[in-house]
Amino acid sequence: MDGGDFSGQPQPSRKYMLVCFLVVVFFFCPLMAFIYWEKYLHQDPVFSVSLTEVAGGLDLARSPVIRPDFGLTLRVDNQQIARTCREEVTVTVFYDDTVVGWADVPDFCVDKWTTAQLEVPLSHADVVLTYEQRRRLASELRSGNLELTVETRMVFPEGFDREWHNSASRQSLLLCRVTLGQGYTYCLRHLLQDRFHNSY
Repeated sequence: MDGGDFSGQPQPSRKYMLVCFLVVVFFFCPLMAFIYWEKYLHQDPVFSVSLTEVAGGLDLARSPVIRPDFGLTLRVDNQQIARTCREEVTVTVFYDDTVVGWADVPDFCVDKWTTAQLEVPLSHADVVLTYEQRRRLASELRSGNLELTVETRMVFPEGFDREWHNSASRQSLLLCRVTLGQGYTYCLRHLLQDRFHNSY
């Protein structure tokens, strides 16, 4: 028997091929569309932060008192299929548990498929460090590995669609561990208890 002759084998019928085609069209295509929609429907914007030293306020040779002055940029990468907005935004910068900068950020919106960068002027004041903090801070400055924690609190506007943003609360907290002068660091989002609702 010739191994290349398949004429004796049953061929798929037109009815069978039509059924397969309909299964693909009416099941797999909607399924793929749903997965794609869900991916972008519930994809929260990605927030990241960068910090730079504006002036020589971290000169530890002068005294135990430092007057840190940082430049902070908040980057919002919105890959949702809709505009996203935040309000009541506050930023606090910590070294260990010591506050070294803070700011109130104006309400903002970012269009769909858009990345925006917000320059945040930080307020600051004289900070007294312990001996151990000064010693560690001096070492981190020399090595270029000074890490600070940036805490950003923000609120969705009234009437926001909870399902659209995959969020059970209007309030969220972003925590970022940022190395000074080393570019952007991504932030982790945590939901806070809603002031207007009892659930998360």
